[in-house]
Amino acid sequence: MSPTSRGNPVVCLVRPPGVETFRIGTSTLVPPLGLAYIAGALEANGCRVHVIDAVAEAPKTHTRYFQGYLVGLALADVAARVPADARVVGIACMFTHEWPMVVHLVRLIKERRPDVCVVVGGEHVTAMPEFSLVTSRADVLVLGEGEETTVELVAAVTSETSLDAVEGIAFRRNDEIVVNRRRARHLAIDDIPRPAWHRFDLKTYHEHRFVGGVYSSSLTVPMLATRGCPYQCTYCSSPNMWTTRWIARDPSAVADEMEHYIAEYGAGNFPFYDLTAVIQKEWIVAFCREIIARKLDITWQLASGTRSEAIDGEVAELLKGSGMINMAYAPETGSDLTRRYIKKKIRSERLFASIEAAAKAELSVAAYMVIGFPHDGPQEMRDTVVFLREIARRGVNDVGSGYYMALPGTELFHTLYEKGAVAIDRAYFRHILNAHQMIPAASYSDQLGRFALFYWKLRFVLAFYLTRLRVLGMRAVVAAIAQALSGRTHSAKLQTGVRVALRSGLGSVKTRFGGSRWMSPEDETRLFAPWDAIYQQISRRRREAGVEAAPPLDSRELQKQNVIHALRLDHDVSRRLRLAEGLGPP
Repeated sequence: MSPTSRGNPVVCLVRPPGVETFRIGTSTLVPPLGLAYIAGALEANGCRVHVIDAVAEAPKTHTRYFQGYLVGLALADVAARVPADARVVGIACMFTHEWPMVVHLVRLIKERRPDVCVVVGGEHVTAMPEFSLVTSRADVLVLGEGEETTVELVAAVTSETSLDAVEGIAFRRNDEIVVNRRRARHLAIDDIPRPAWHRFDLKTYHEHRFVGGVYSSSLTVPMLATRGCPYQCTYCSSPNMWTTRWIARDPSAVADEMEHYIAEYGAGNFPFYDLTAVIQKEWIVAFCREIIARKLDITWQLASGTRSEAIDGEVAELLKGSGMINMAYAPETGSDLTRRYIKKKIRSERLFASIEAAAKAELSVAAYMVIGFPHDGPQEMRDTVVFLREIARRGVNDVGSGYYMALPGTELFHTLYEKGAVAIDRAYFRHILNAHQMIPAASYSDQLGRFALFYWKLRFVLAFYLTRLRVLGMRAVVAAIAQALSGRTHSAKLQTGVRVALRSGLGSVKTRFGGSRWMSPEDETRLFAPWDAIYQQISRRRREAGVEAAPPLDSRELQKQNVIHALRLDHDVSRRLRLAEGLGPP
């Protein structure tokens, strides 16, 4: 669709309130990069875009949500702000624990504006398209990579033409759910328009420290340098969202974008939210040299984790020289057996060498660990304690330990649901929200209960940080704590984590004992009551349609499967689903 006149209908994009709970870690409340990309694509194609950013418009407003709280405008206020001339309302839903809130928001919007087409996109609806349509009043879902699909969808909706030819969507037609063939990945990703950050209040995000990675005193703008991941980890929804294709941008184009944000917004800090940014040594070397050659006075971060294979002494020095201040590895576990079962392609010795290279270059390095995979037992936990002491000695600064979450759209989720370990109910959505709390809301381990997982989390933290204390000495630790409480740029994730813990803990207490709820307990009960029955029926119908195969009941068998076969079953064909009478949106 080419740019047209100012008479085009308005597309209203909504960033719903953020979901927060007590956590010790970096913030999950960040500027909405995916929605900014959608806004940029729509504007580049002649659409008029209106943005409702619930977080930036009311960053101090909290509403109780399960055991946590929402940050931002009340849902009724979001619905009231949809402009009268909007024809399409697009809502972002990245995380599964946001879905109940999004369901309620969609209902409020449709009650006020039954004439608008409500579209929801993001990782959650991509993982559960039929379920998401049946449990909400959304009209259309955008599945997977969203820019091209959204532009084509808006053109079809506003011209009132059929949606059957729009790849990458699911929609409701009378009493049927229609899921179209998935759109192929966009290969020329340098041609994708830049995020429309002028539609978002980046300054408010910065002032409230709603930025990912370690805190920087410089204005932060999140970025993507690559898209996708070539690996098939059984706990990760990336294969379903992005397929297993990794595509990198031209390093000079990424540097051009950074320079644009420096000039336009005064930005100085750039966290990259790539799934796996460092795959090819040649690419990361070229990118670092590009920054150095341009003499950019910036900091940048690999906040969401990266691979270790391409990071050696040469790369580590270039990372340091180009202003990279924070990176994270994601070994997930210290057990080689667990890594094999979850298809985590990491060799400990190669990881240790990469850590040592990063430490020698004085880079701040963190490691992400997951506690309680289905087959995990005491031996796997003991292996991880030994591993954590080792990486602490070799130079990792911080470790984050979260409990395993059964995320939809993953191989492990399908196995756990098949064996009856998961039910799609209130407790399920709550456990995902609480994954970083001290005591888990659920355990999927065959051998370890909730309190055993809590015990091992304490062992992990003590093993790592006591080892780091012996390496660094008490004086360095005291200095790091003082820096964490100051307004200066942090040098490690734990410093930012301390600030986030204080803020999220206070917010949790305030909303727990006062303030309004997102809905009454009775309404919550009614909302969730039919959801598991709906999902069961959908799963049966998908198998009858040949788009889903029965998973193995033993999660250890997943290592023998290639996820690409399952993706082809699901992505390559269109399908229609009719549900039993009485199962539908509230």
